[in-house]
Amino acid sequence: MKITDVTLHTRDLSAQRAFYGDVLGFPVASSSEEAVTFQTGWTRLTLRQDADLSGVYHFAFNVPENRFAQARAWLEERVALLADEAGEMTFHSDDWDADLAYFQDANGNIVEFIARHSLPTPAGTGFSVDDVSGVSELGLPVPGVSGAVLDLRERFELPLYGETSETFAPLGNEEGLLIVVPVGRGWFPTGTPAQSLPFHLRARTKSGVLELKEEP
Repeated sequence: MKITDVTLHTRDLSAQRAFYGDVLGFPVASSSEEAVTFQTGWTRLTLRQDADLSGVYHFAFNVPENRFAQARAWLEERVALLADEAGEMTFHSDDWDADLAYFQDANGNIVEFIARHSLPTPAGTGFSVDDVSGVSELGLPVPGVSGAVLDLRERFELPLYGETSETFAPLGNEEGLLIVVPVGRGWFPTGTPAQSLPFHLRARTKSGVLELKEEP
């Protein structure tokens, strides 16, 4: 699954415009007083002004699996990495065969760089913003995980990915995942409670186009 378009809301559009455009250097595809869209790899990431927004999103970007150290160093030059309770700031998932690092954007969203070793190794040696290949995860907090997973699998034929439970169920594949969790579950590594927030997502799947929308 490839996530081609994601629209999220933000309390301070000006701060987010500066963070993603100036600090991280994502190319701006379009911009207005109400929203800004960045092109990052195969994904158009749109941030829309919403002064009443309360809560944070979790989403992730894929980065080259053979250049995770460079990607982390690139991040550390620009943002503070998030640590877990033990003070660790770099993580490895055996289940997903991936290396991970987390940071917060200007809205406090829990954002992740993930290097998945099961994906093909791209050419190159260093790391720049051009090596971010797209949004690869979006957290989807729901009242009931099992019911939401059943609905999504029936409607969009999405496979389960890796180990799942009643509190954590990824759907999709290495290129794109919906991370289905119950409302209130803490997002790693900060423990910030997951909340149901407005979003709009479009993705290409084997069965066609997936479109999900949560209204404000």
